[in-house]
Amino acid sequence: RIDQENLGEAKTNYKLRDANFSRQRYWGEPFPIFYTEDGIAHTLPNEELPLELPTMKDIKPENGKAPLSKVTDWKYEGNQLDTDTMPGNAGSSWYFLRYMDPHNEEAFCGEEALKYWQDVDLYIGGTEHAVGHLMYSRFWHKFLYDLGYLPTEEPFKKLLNQGMIQGIIEMVYMQKEKVNGNLRFLCAGLVENEKDTDFVKIPVLIDFVKNYGTDESYLDLDSIKRFLEWRPEYKDAIFACTKGIFQKGEFKPKGGSKETTTLYTYSEVGKMSKSKFNVVNPDAVIAEYGADCFRMFEMFLGPIETAKPWNTKGIDGVAKFIRKFWNLFYKEETLALSQEKADQKELKVLHTCIKKITEDIERFSFNTCISAFMICVNDLNDLKCNKKEVLKPLLTIMAPFAPHITEELWRNIGEDGSVHKAKWPTFNDEYLKESTKKYPVSINGKMRTTLEFDLDTPKETMEKSILTNEIVLKWMDNKPLKKLIIVPGKIINVVV
Repeated sequence: RIDQENLGEAKTNYKLRDANFSRQRYWGEPFPIFYTEDGIAHTLPNEELPLELPTMKDIKPENGKAPLSKVTDWKYEGNQLDTDTMPGNAGSSWYFLRYMDPHNEEAFCGEEALKYWQDVDLYIGGTEHAVGHLMYSRFWHKFLYDLGYLPTEEPFKKLLNQGMIQGIIEMVYMQKEKVNGNLRFLCAGLVENEKDTDFVKIPVLIDFVKNYGTDESYLDLDSIKRFLEWRPEYKDAIFACTKGIFQKGEFKPKGGSKETTTLYTYSEVGKMSKSKFNVVNPDAVIAEYGADCFRMFEMFLGPIETAKPWNTKGIDGVAKFIRKFWNLFYKEETLALSQEKADQKELKVLHTCIKKITEDIERFSFNTCISAFMICVNDLNDLKCNKKEVLKPLLTIMAPFAPHITEELWRNIGEDGSVHKAKWPTFNDEYLKESTKKYPVSINGKMRTTLEFDLDTPKETMEKSILTNEIVLKWMDNKPLKKLIIVPGKIINVVV
C-alpha cells in the first residue's frame, strides 16, 4: 500500500553478527602489518610471509591489551607489529580452497586444481554454524571470485544443517525477596500457590537431579547438599517443599512426618550448554551400552535436520536390537553360521533392507535406516535365518552405523581385511518380486478374511477355492451368490 501511494519503498537491511575482525588474543592468524613511529600502518613485504606467531608460555591478555603485546621483540625492522590476531572465521572461510592444492608453494590453490575441484559438493554444518562460518565463507569466496581467483561464484553446491541435540534444563525457583534475611527456594509444585510472590529460575547441574528429564524431577536431601557445595553462596538459604523445610544442614518435616524433602524442579527443553549445566557426558552412556548403541540411538532420535531433545528412555530398545543382531550369528555364545543356500523369503528380507539403506543413506535419512535394520533383524529372527549368504552382506551395510560390532563379527565369521573396505552389496529387485498374492476377501463390502493365491492361478480355480472356503461360507450365511468379483492382484468381493 505504501509503495502504491508513493509514500515509501521496500528496503532490505543486512546485519552482521560480528563486524569486528580483529581479536585481542593469541590464537588466530597474526596480521602482516607493522606500524612506523608516525603510527601509519604498512604491510609486510611478500618475502616476509607467512608471518608466524611467536612461541609464548603465557597467552592470557593483560591490562586490556592483546597477549602479543607482551612479546618485546614482536617487531619488524624495529617497528611494532600488529598485536591483534584474526578471528577464527578468517581461516575457516577459505580453508576448503587450500585443501584442493595443499602443497602449492606459489598460491593458495593452483588454477588447474581449481578447475578440477570447482566448489564443494556438500557442506554439513549446524544451524549455529550458519553465521559463524557459512556466511563469511560466501563473503570471502565472492570477493576472491570478483578478483578473478576462483571459477565459481558460490562456495558450496548443497548445504545440510543438522539439528541440535537438545537437553532438559533443570531449574529451581528462588524467591526474589529474602525471607528474614535469607534466600528462599520453593518446590515447583508450590509456586502456583504463591502467585503474588516473584521468583527467578536458577539452573541446577543435572547430576544432582533425581528422575532427570521427567515430569517428576526433584532434589532430595543429598541433592540439595551437593547443590550447596557447588553453589556455597546459597549455604544459608531456605529450601521449602510440601514435606518440610531444609536449612543449614537440617531438615524439619511438616507435622512430625518422617518423610524427607522432595524439592520438585522446573524442567524445560533447551540448548545443551555448559551455561545451563545440562550437558550430558556420553562417556557414561557408552560405558553402559557401548559406542555402537550410542551412535545408533542418536541417529534413531529423528531426522538429521530437526532439533531433538536428548532422552535415554529409548536406548534400551536399541540395545536389545543390537543383541538380537548379534544372536543371528551366535547361539549360546557359540558361532552358529550356516553355509546353506538362502531361500526366497530370506533373500527378500535382505534385499528389501539393502534397497532401503542404500536409498536412505543418499538422503541422509539415518533414522529410517535404523528402523529398516530393526525390521530386517526381526524378520530374519522369525525365519530363524543364520545363513552366511544373508548375514555377510547385512554386516556390510550395517558397518557405517555400528562400526565396532560389525568389524568384530566380520573377523569372527572368517573374512579377511576390514568390513569397512568390503564392497557394498548390490540390490537385486528379482528377489522382491512376489510369486503369490494375499487377497483381502470382502462379503457385501466388508472385509472378512484373506486368501493367498499364486499370481498365475487361473480365475476358475480361484472362484472354486473362494466359494468352498469355510470362512467365506460362514459369512455368506446360506444366501445365494449374486456376484463374485475378482480384481487380479488386488481384491476379492463376494456379493450375496
